[in-house]
Amino acid sequence: MATDNSSEHSDRRSPIHVDSSDLRRLLDAVPGSCLVLSEGRVHVHNGPPDVDGGLVVVTRAELTDHLGDRPDEPELTTEAALLDDKIRLLGA
Repeated sequence: MATDNSSEHSDRRSPIHVDSSDLRRLLDAVPGSCLVLSEGRVHVHNGPPDVDGGLVVVTRAELTDHLGDRPDEPELTTEAALLDDKIRLLGA
């Protein structure tokens, strides 16, 4: 008899790398900043995207070009999910 064990694994999801608060911090950072993935964590780098050993997820300029200077929370949440998928597809 087959059993469905899917509920046992429902809390096993890949870790979230980017969330809306990360994007809000990037928008609040100085021009030229970028969001970087390094050692399994994302952080805002206040400078040009020439970070050694890290993956530039998105620059502040790219984010503002796409969402504007004052996106609302749902827009940030959606964009964070898209960026998180981008990271996952890159295998990071």
